[in-house]
Amino acid sequence: MEERLETVEVKLAYVEKTVADLDEVVRDLGDRVDALREEMRVLRQQLSKMQDDEKRDLKAEVPPHY
Repeated sequence: MEERLETVEVKLAYVEKTVADLDEVVRDLGDRVDALREEMRVLRQQLSKMQDDEKRDLKAEVPPHY
C-alpha cells in the first residue's frame, strides 16, 4: 500500500510540474500574441496613412493633356 501511495505522489508531482511548464508556455504565447496584435495595429495605421497619401497625390496631379 505504501508503495502505491508513493507511486501516486510521484505521478502527481510530475503532473503538477507539467501543468506549471504548460502554464509558462501559455503565458509566453499570450505575450507574443499581444505583441503581434500591437505590431499589426501599427502596420495597419502605416498602411492607411500610405493609402491616404497616395490618394491625395493622385488628386493633386493635373492630367498631362491640360
